[in-house]
Amino acid sequence: MSERIAADVCVIGAGSGGLTVAAGASQLGMKTVLIERGKMGGDCLNYGCVPSKALLAAAKRVKLAQGNAAFGLGVQVVAASARFAGPREVAAGDLLVRARRIVIATGSSPTLPPIPGLDAVPHFTNETIFANTVLPQHLLIIGGGPIGIEMAQAHGLLG
Repeated sequence: MSERIAADVCVIGAGSGGLTVAAGASQLGMKTVLIERGKMGGDCLNYGCVPSKALLAAAKRVKLAQGNAAFGLGVQVVAASARFAGPREVAAGDLLVRARRIVIATGSSPTLPPIPGLDAVPHFTNETIFANTVLPQHLLIIGGGPIGIEMAQAHGLLG
């Protein structure tokens, strides 16, 4: 480690939870360090809430057409993987962050349910469906959470 940073709060993970904690701590005047190894915004921004709402809004516009002829100020962002280097220290790249409080908000990732034969058929997850450019002829949504419901509604509206 070549550079050390002293902080009041070190947040690991820049998903919706981590971003909220980092912004709040910063607004309270705490020196805040946010560490994220992947995409800022986490599941909601990149693979869930935001793209599903955008797709749902577009699908609603398509359906209607068919029917009628404080942004991170004060937070230092480190783009690296994080690991604990001590009770109050986090190593990230060439940095060592020492903080009074450390928040772990590393998010989630999709898992495929143990359905026999699923691995033999084409399938999407919430991380891959938004890169799809062809409307599927058939689509079965497994899961009734917010993203699953929005995907079912959007694709139903799209036909």
